[in-house]
Amino acid sequence: MDQPIFCAQRQLDGRSEEFLHSASAGALVWRKAQLASGDSAAARRAIREQADHINAKHSDLATVFVYEDTFGTRDRIHWLLHLNSLADYPALVRMGPGGAPDGPSNGVLGRAQARNWPELFLPGSVSETVLLPHRWGMFGTATEAMAQDPSVSPVVPEGAQMRFEVEPAQAQTSLPDELTVHSGNAGVIMHRAAEATYEFRAEARVFARTVAENNNLSMNGHSSVFLYEEAFGHMDRLHMLIHMRSLDTFYLMMGLDARTDADAPRASYIQDWISMDKGGGAWDRIMVQGSTHDTLLTPADWSAL
Repeated sequence: MDQPIFCAQRQLDGRSEEFLHSASAGALVWRKAQLASGDSAAARRAIREQADHINAKHSDLATVFVYEDTFGTRDRIHWLLHLNSLADYPALVRMGPGGAPDGPSNGVLGRAQARNWPELFLPGSVSETVLLPHRWGMFGTATEAMAQDPSVSPVVPEGAQMRFEVEPAQAQTSLPDELTVHSGNAGVIMHRAAEATYEFRAEARVFARTVAENNNLSMNGHSSVFLYEEAFGHMDRLHMLIHMRSLDTFYLMMGLDARTDADAPRASYIQDWISMDKGGGAWDRIMVQGSTHDTLLTPADWSAL
């Protein structure tokens, strides 16, 4: 099996064997920003300081990994903040503001000790997206079985209310943990975003989950794909994190898509996903044309700092 030149969990410097990643977290906060022209080394040192602070001081609540565009915009930085639940985010916020004596003044990707922190990034370039691992029952994918069998229902009682229980992305696959490629051990991650048409929002998620699991079961530990929902942004914008052991794995995935043998998973792309009572049709009717966008991320290597 090919091994990555560098993976994000090495940013932890062996401080913890237990950490959150894209397959084990219940929520991800993806922040991206463009470094300002000038002293990019100073900016990276401040970013490392910030990530180290969260991973060392708040490892019970979160893990953060840092990445850069592989082939996109030079000096564009990406943070993936992994949480067990969104309920942990306010706790991190409370720990951050006010200038903690032993670290950055904001423990949730805010200002670090660097006095020129606002000058490190291009104004207006910082954005955040909250991603929740998809679970059957979200956004039109509930079934009669879920309503009739509490053991498979995503809805659980919480006091007098009912709560949707989000599961980590690892629950999306039958792949064993030891073969899963995730944000910690991947050499590169391709983030794919696409918008589903509202009429076929349930079919879009069934299609995406099927394509993802076809990859997971066929790639034999070289790559893993998981589906996430955008929580507070565009409705029905779907996100896939395609984790690869190395950049060379991309050719193996292309080979999987190009197979024409009887067991090839490419049938997923040509079969009808829309029922005849809705007019029938393949996946091209499900997704908004031109909405798919890929970004390739490489873990930041601190050894040069």
